[in-house]
Amino acid sequence: MNHYTKSLLALLCSFSAAAFAVDATPLAPDTAQVGSPAKSKKCPCPPLSDATLRERLSKAGIDLDSPQGEVILQFSKKAINDPKLRDRLFASMGSELPLWGAKLSQKERLRSLQLMKTMVTATPKDCKIFRGLQQGDFFRYLPQMSPVAVQSMFEVAEIAAMHQASDDETDTSSTIAERLEAEKFVKSAFEPGTTSEPCEQIRLVVDRVSSAAEPLQGRASLALLRWMEHQPSAADSVRSNPETYLDEAFDERALPEWVRNSLPPDGSRPLPFKRAVFDMEWINETTPTSSQRIIGTLFNRRNNGVVASILVPARPPKDADWAQFSLVYGTATLRSHLVDATLSEHQANLQDATALTAARQPLKEGATLRIPLPQPNARGETERVCTVGGERPASTVFEKLTGSATDLYCKQTSAEGVVTELHDVWLADYQADMTLSATNQYGKNELVVHGVTFE
Repeated sequence: MNHYTKSLLALLCSFSAAAFAVDATPLAPDTAQVGSPAKSKKCPCPPLSDATLRERLSKAGIDLDSPQGEVILQFSKKAINDPKLRDRLFASMGSELPLWGAKLSQKERLRSLQLMKTMVTATPKDCKIFRGLQQGDFFRYLPQMSPVAVQSMFEVAEIAAMHQASDDETDTSSTIAERLEAEKFVKSAFEPGTTSEPCEQIRLVVDRVSSAAEPLQGRASLALLRWMEHQPSAADSVRSNPETYLDEAFDERALPEWVRNSLPPDGSRPLPFKRAVFDMEWINETTPTSSQRIIGTLFNRRNNGVVASILVPARPPKDADWAQFSLVYGTATLRSHLVDATLSEHQANLQDATALTAARQPLKEGATLRIPLPQPNARGETERVCTVGGERPASTVFEKLTGSATDLYCKQTSAEGVVTELHDVWLADYQADMTLSATNQYGKNELVVHGVTFE
């Protein structure tokens, strides 16, 4: 789809130059200037008769006797006779009319998306052209496109050109979690089982977004347009800067009131750190080549026993392909979310208050804990069942750790019946649970701690 918006640039510049008899050489796509058409110069364009307009378009290579040529002619007449449209198009010569850069209003976005759908689904041939279109090929394919597709392209360009700054919409009111959910909603149109045919995929996703209820429709239309314009997604932003999402959503003050009221007061449980960074590695015993180095960071915000954490791959943030977030109190996970490129999981939240009751109880060797898990859970796991083991120095887990470590031997069962056995340790000084090994029918992973730093 981005090839189409790139082609609109060359199309409008050539047609406008032909109609207005001015020099307008478009910039290369990678050097195009993105600016607001509202700040444009006026077009020094003399009035044109129909005969002169036809002559100039013909000299530009437009077959005015074809249905496509008639669409071009009518749009050119409109551009010449509408001073505002004329000035906006003239000012866009040498730059692009980016749909996202224009910050379209919701009404403009929805209309543009429907037009984009028409551009590639009006006829089977339009779809074939879309699938084979490469940068610079547009003029070769234009005569083969249906008049409806050509008309839709002009309308998309007109919407972007005529957008006013007063109608700018950037979705600053929604939360990161809401934007992630909107992106997940959009991506669900491409899940396994749906069509793999590109044009049909565009039809499905545009119809899905257009039929959504508010406020999801507005957020999803923004997410879809950003995707079509190859703009960074909310998931990209979260993975490259995870602490922003952590601060917004994984803070106990962002939790429901019934959860907040069950937590200890600030300052009541001082911990020996504000931030603890663990350099670790998951070793896959079955396939060692799939082992992964990871960085886990614990955050103690208020010395109340509630700890937030981020787990990410040990690589530069811009290259991270996932980030795992959690907020815990004792053995209870209050909120969690795995954010990856596919957005395969929803943010999960604790639903069962018995988890908070259990979190306040001391860990007694031999006791059995049934710990409800946040929902929804991507694997259909509803609880973690643990047997409390013995207590040992935390330094046996890693030499720099202080206090005690209590072994926990746990099991989680997925909706498909896959049982995962977990060997965890509860680190009392850090009010955190660390998984040392995980075993199921697919293999076994063991954790190695390479280093810890504290702030």
